[in-house]
Amino acid sequence: MKKKWWIILSTLAAVVLAFVFTMGRQHLYVSNAQMSTGFTIKDQITLREENTNIYEADVKFENVVQTINSPLVIGLLQYQLLIHDLTSNKPFVHLTDKDFNTPEYKVFNKTEALQICRNHLDSLQMLSSYHPDERRILEYMKLCKYDYESIRKMLNVGRLSRTDYIDISFRSPNPEQSAFVVNTLYSEFIRYYRSLRSERTVENVSTFEELVNKKKQELDAKVEALRMYKSSAGLLNVEAASTNELSLISQLEKGLLDEQATSNTLTASLQNVNAQIAAASQGKTTYSSNNDIVSLRRQINDLNDEYLRTGSSNDALAERIKALRKQLQNASSISSTPTGAAVSKEELLQKKAGLESDLKASNQNIANLQAKIRMLKGSVGSYANKEATVSTLQQEVTLAQDEYNKLKEKLNSAIDNRTAPMDNFRQTLKGQPAFKPESSKRIIIMGMCGLAIFMLTTISILFREFFDSSMKSPSIFEKNVDLKLISTINHADLKKYSILEVLQQKEENYDAVRKRQNSFREFLRKLRFEIENSGKSIFLFTSTEPQQGKTTLVQAVSYSLSLSNKKVLIIDTNFCNNDLTLQLQARPTLETFSVAPEEFSIEKVKEIVTTYSVENIEVIGCKGGDYTPAEILPKNHLLNYLPQLKQYYDFIIMEGAPLNDYTDSKELEQYAEGVVAVFSSKLSLKQNDRESVQFLEGLNGKLLGAVLNNINEDYLDL
Repeated sequence: MKKKWWIILSTLAAVVLAFVFTMGRQHLYVSNAQMSTGFTIKDQITLREENTNIYEADVKFENVVQTINSPLVIGLLQYQLLIHDLTSNKPFVHLTDKDFNTPEYKVFNKTEALQICRNHLDSLQMLSSYHPDERRILEYMKLCKYDYESIRKMLNVGRLSRTDYIDISFRSPNPEQSAFVVNTLYSEFIRYYRSLRSERTVENVSTFEELVNKKKQELDAKVEALRMYKSSAGLLNVEAASTNELSLISQLEKGLLDEQATSNTLTASLQNVNAQIAAASQGKTTYSSNNDIVSLRRQINDLNDEYLRTGSSNDALAERIKALRKQLQNASSISSTPTGAAVSKEELLQKKAGLESDLKASNQNIANLQAKIRMLKGSVGSYANKEATVSTLQQEVTLAQDEYNKLKEKLNSAIDNRTAPMDNFRQTLKGQPAFKPESSKRIIIMGMCGLAIFMLTTISILFREFFDSSMKSPSIFEKNVDLKLISTINHADLKKYSILEVLQQKEENYDAVRKRQNSFREFLRKLRFEIENSGKSIFLFTSTEPQQGKTTLVQAVSYSLSLSNKKVLIIDTNFCNNDLTLQLQARPTLETFSVAPEEFSIEKVKEIVTTYSVENIEVIGCKGGDYTPAEILPKNHLLNYLPQLKQYYDFIIMEGAPLNDYTDSKELEQYAEGVVAVFSSKLSLKQNDRESVQFLEGLNGKLLGAVLNNINEDYLDL
């Protein structure tokens, strides 16, 4: 709150500056145009089914926005603006007298510029700054605010949220110019976009046509290879040929079984005849009916064994066995007694010859059938190998056909894009000149500036105070330093007024501006009271760090003591920084003074002191250097005689070097009766400061106390 005026004044200054800066703003007119893209909604009939991908649509929207904002499209707009101003009776931009005197205007050639702009507009090309004529046109455009940066600053292109529309807005001092820009920008974008799409489509069609032709040649080659192989192998249809041969094998195997059954029957009959012939040779009589029954039974048994051996799955054998059993049944119906006609031996021999001839023919038929079956089975095996080769070739043909079909489909898509409309862009809102200018928003700008500076200043002050670790107030000092605080000294403007002027200024001459100096004098009187009532005469003023105000405080205390008619001797013992000697213009005699004890007298001291302009104050200066009192002072130096000097002087005040960096004050402490530690309110306590404070605490009663110097008046009561 003590710094509230900083906040208030900063806020007011920001508001005033915002008002001043917005006074000269031009009145700007805004025109808007809208275009639908068709990226998310398609109203027209398309040649192919296409699904809308929302992520792909976002990319397309961004591509369109970037294309509209591209230097090439805006360059086409620049040509249109410049051509309009150079050929119209109502140009959008009116140059001032100052512009007429510029080098850009003087070197500009109107006729040449019109020709170049029209050529570049037709060919969709950009101006080059490396060409001298085109560079002059670019510089003239910049003079008319038609350059790329000026147009982009006033142009805003973006997608309307969650819609299929893109909004184009432009601000300018001329309402007709704003409408012209948004409408022309759309037209030039469509012209450039369709030109680009047309080039890409032609390239795509050409590329796909080459690929389709190549794949068609590969497909034809593979089809021809398959046909040639089938032709060379004698197979137009491998599957049909294989099926026919398997059917023929099955028929031949059935015929083989029938022939084998016939052979078995003939063999049985032949055996029966041989038995009858043997019986006839022995004089026995044979009958034909019993022999036939025996022969039929033997045939049935043989065929039944063969049927069981083949797994009871041969239908031909089953039918043959069934027929023989029917013949056996018919033969059994005839009586088995020897009632049949007797057969002679000659008849049996004739029958045997016939049976042997039939059996031989049957065996020959069996051999032929077996050979044919083996040949057909070998042919079927070769068909299997040929079929595998044909299958491989057919698979290659199928793959080539699929690749050809896919490329053909892509070629059709490219042709569709060329023949069908290339895009769905439509201008749904045409830009119109605005009736009134855009609001300057001066009140809002002023309010925002004031609020921003208010918040920034407040946060800066709070941030600075929060992280400020300096001992800026007496309460903070007492909290961090365990030393007795005997006095606080406020900040005073000692550049405008000297210390002596501040201390001698009369009360009635003080005005409100000098209250700070008055406070300084009163605080100094309190310090003087502490020194006078301490019962000590020899004091050492020291500090933990340099630039704490020891030199100024020694002078001020000395002046204050002299005003109360006290005689003061100031001794500059700060060898590392003898500002006290320089400011008081004292003679540097401290390092050279040396008197034996028996020869010491006040008169000899008077020879080395410098009488100051202020009454009752005398000074002994030092040369100063990189050394300590123990290193530079002679054997019988002045500090040994301080007890004798206090009989002549009421107070003797010495200034010592900082404790953190030098040992001077520690060496001088033995000559002093009291030590005063000076701390600046700007000091941030560090570890080496704490070590120096511990030294001051261990001075065994010599420490008079600490003085907090250079305090801001805002923190005096804290």
